Amino acid sequence: MSTKSNNSKAPIAIVSIVIAFLLFIMIGATSAIQGENAKKECKSSGKVWVESSKTCREKTTSEKFDEKCSTGIEVGGTKYSCADIKRAGLEKAYVENKTIIKHGDSIYEEGTSAEISAGKMVGDYCLSASDTWSHIGETRCVVFYPQYFARSGYNFFIDEKENYKTGFVIYMYGNYNWDDFLATYKDKGEILVCGQITSYQGHPQIKANPSNILVSPTKTMRGGTAVYKYSCK
Repeated sequence: MSTKSNNSKAPIAIVSIVIAFLLFIMIGATSAIQGENAKKECKSSGKVWVESSKTCREKTTSEKFDEKCSTGIEVGGTKYSCADIKRAGLEKAYVENKTIIKHGDSIYEEGTSAEISAGKMVGDYCLSASDTWSHIGETRCVVFYPQYFARSGYNFFIDEKENYKTGFVIYMYGNYNWDDFLATYKDKGEILVCGQITSYQGHPQIKANPSNILVSPTKTMRGGTAVYKYSCK
């Protein structure tokens, strides 16, 4: 009786093994199909399929740049290669179609602090009053909002700060009418002045006359910063 029982169970065991094997094959095939579909979907969406982890990831900026950049760009009449753009650290700006401009021999993303600083250094943009301390001796345009006005005889002063020794000063010499002087420059907003920045009593100063001064100059926004372009020549 015992032998017959064991013999009847053998075919059942074999069938179970076969079914399990077939299920394993089917699951594996289904998984492979799902994997292929996921891979295709990943690539069609412009992303990168990672085979080792079977995951989909966004392309890096470097990968996007290498795909997009082939001939480089021309800025200000100068041709810059893809390698030049990389060296300038402008891969992200290039990929995102940001405006790239030139100052001197270098290129920058427009509106960044580096671009604005570079523009001031080479004279493409006017200096702020606080910049003038490090540009003594240069002939530049300077833009600032005056806080104080003074006179002594024929000497007239437009000061960045009430304590003139701690800020930038425009010095004018002439027989000006004081009331007209104030009416022309006071409460008119920013003032642009052109001239050589000199050091007087330890602070930066430009000696000017009315022809060198512009009231309420036109500004251009670079990013969130206002810049002023003006030629002093």
